[in-house]
Amino acid sequence: MIILENITKSINENMIVKHCTLKIGAGEAVCLCGPSGIGKTTLLEIAAGLTEPDTGNVHHESDKLGCAFQDDALVPWLNALDNLLLVMPPKTDNPKKIANLWLERFGLSPDIKPPKMSGGMRRRMGLARAFAVDPDILLLDEPFAFLDERWQDATAHCMEKHRKDGNALLLVSHQKQFLNKINCRIVNIKEDPIHIKP
Repeated sequence: MIILENITKSINENMIVKHCTLKIGAGEAVCLCGPSGIGKTTLLEIAAGLTEPDTGNVHHESDKLGCAFQDDALVPWLNALDNLLLVMPPKTDNPKKIANLWLERFGLSPDIKPPKMSGGMRRRMGLARAFAVDPDILLLDEPFAFLDERWQDATAHCMEKHRKDGNALLLVSHQKQFLNKINCRIVNIKEDPIHIKP
């Protein structure tokens, strides 16, 4: 479970998020939809603990978070396997086996390095990394971007299975046509700054 409680955030004196309250329970998926540049990613970064809100609180029921943002932050001199192993929790049993499993699921060679990856491959790499940590809370920013239809379907299938396994999922997406593959509550954001009531 993740709870955003009365979150407010300004950047350079420009209010981006205003008194947002949102709860995503175990086994629930929520998608934030709205125009580009309105602040959805900022809200996701606050949910992930990467950005501090000016006011309000973020509550995580678990510390096991998996995140995939538009900036994939891959280490260019490491191959796909080693990039994935970097984020694996220290006490993971058989981390290489799990890492290779997720690379295979997302159609990636363990030996390929980021400079040789296409945009779609980098996106799949970020998704594989998010799922591989076996998160209780999954946070995804535009997970379908740069993917062809095959991988969009495969990604939606992984997300729905993750939700069915009792985990919380919060995503940002413009591509609503794939959300019908996920039992997902859509929050349409029209206000600027973002304001979500409980």
